Amino acid sequence: MKSGYFAIAILFASSLSFSQNDIDALRYSQTGVGGSARFISMGGAFGALGGNVSCLSYNPAGIGIYRKGEINISPGLNFSSVKASYNGTDSREFRPSLVFNGFGIAGSWDSRNDEDVRHSFGISLNQLQNFNSTISVQGRSKGSTIMNDIINNADGYSVKNLDPSYAGMAFSTYLLDTINGKYYGFIDPKADLLQSKTISQTGKMNEMAIGYTYTYKDKLYLGASLGIPIVSYYHDAEYTESDDKDSLRIYKDANDTVRSTYSYPVWAYDNISGNDLLGGFKSVTYNEVYKTTGRGYNLKLGVIYRLNDYLRIGANYQTPTVLSLTDVYSYSMSTVFDGGDILPTSYPQDGGRYEYKIITPMRYGASLGFTYKKVLAIGIDYEGVNYSQASITSSSPSDFSNVNKIISTKYSQASNLRAGAEVNINNVFVRAGYAMYGSPFGDTFTGKFTRSSYSGGVGFRNKNWALDVGFVKSVRNEEYYMFNSKYVNKSDLTISGTNFVITLGCKF
Repeated sequence: MKSGYFAIAILFASSLSFSQNDIDALRYSQTGVGGSARFISMGGAFGALGGNVSCLSYNPAGIGIYRKGEINISPGLNFSSVKASYNGTDSREFRPSLVFNGFGIAGSWDSRNDEDVRHSFGISLNQLQNFNSTISVQGRSKGSTIMNDIINNADGYSVKNLDPSYAGMAFSTYLLDTINGKYYGFIDPKADLLQSKTISQTGKMNEMAIGYTYTYKDKLYLGASLGIPIVSYYHDAEYTESDDKDSLRIYKDANDTVRSTYSYPVWAYDNISGNDLLGGFKSVTYNEVYKTTGRGYNLKLGVIYRLNDYLRIGANYQTPTVLSLTDVYSYSMSTVFDGGDILPTSYPQDGGRYEYKIITPMRYGASLGFTYKKVLAIGIDYEGVNYSQASITSSSPSDFSNVNKIISTKYSQASNLRAGAEVNINNVFVRAGYAMYGSPFGDTFTGKFTRSSYSGGVGFRNKNWALDVGFVKSVRNEEYYMFNSKYVNKSDLTISGTNFVITLGCKF
């Protein structure tokens, strides 16, 4: 039982169980098809074809194909659609947003000392990921409640040592209480409750790449680039659970005796005015907000070899990316009771700040390119990445030891495949592409968490100018849990995103 009235002083533990977890490591380890309109139209399959500034973020040897210089800029539109199914109830969200898909400049020049040698240099800014989306999940509880998770979070801890970002807030808003030293909640799992969660995400992961390629006899292309990824991610998740059927009540009968519809004993409190009871549970809202910003670095190495006038082969390697990130975060909870009282709290009072690093896995790839005169181009790229090699670190190594163990056992090797084709019809270029990004759990082509992208576009070129229009549509299925998977059923998500890009380019 709580001591005192509504003004309760709770001495929280000095350390916070920070929210960074394996999902954060996975978020920045995955990439999509981003870059110029021509690049995305062909599924990003330029590993051996080259000749595109966006190659600097994949196989930097690709800029060695240039004979002249080129500069381009690629604005666009992104449309995100999410369907969520939870306990037989479907919810849908649609979200449009403006995007800046990329910018690039590259040039080549012949060596003064060796006529067989050519040098190339380029700088690009490519959008590797777009995080803009809204997910809405809603349905009946069917025996599950966030209260079970809160009690599990509280068990084994004294009141003063409760997690201030979760169970501690539940205690200060009267959602969590004690009887004879044992925790219980004002949400009865046997009640039929309405549960909902809305997750709003915005942001992007762009990469600036600075690269150089050495070309020998227009057969061998050796390239390297320094990648500088820039992260901006905003996450606002609001979970609500409500007794919309008023099945949980604490009241006084005609004899002024306190009665309850709960299936277990609960305390009855006076409300703030003191003229009535606090009453039974009506609703709780738990909100988690954080913004992640930062940047990192990686090194990419690539090679392309021209076997003959028609065939090229390529290979590339990317070191692990080291991201230095900062989270600015806050948590809040508000509980409403039938008596009309609304009890809010938040943690930390003025917001929190935390710095850490995420190290994403290395990547490696092989590619094949086919060209026929200036009429046809076909590219096929393979990429391998082992998501179990990702990790999180901070100034205190022990902070993420358990998280890193989860990463190493939960995730596995994945294979990515990109393919694209381009046909030149009187200087009008028609393009199509496909990309498959394997599940971080090992599935390829089919299964949940496997992403498929379909793309296409058209381009118009003359001697000095180029206008390209392209789109890519990505589809994936995922599973999501509104809170601890031990206490709530999964939600099935169908996530699709469509990106339209226009690239205006100039040769010099």
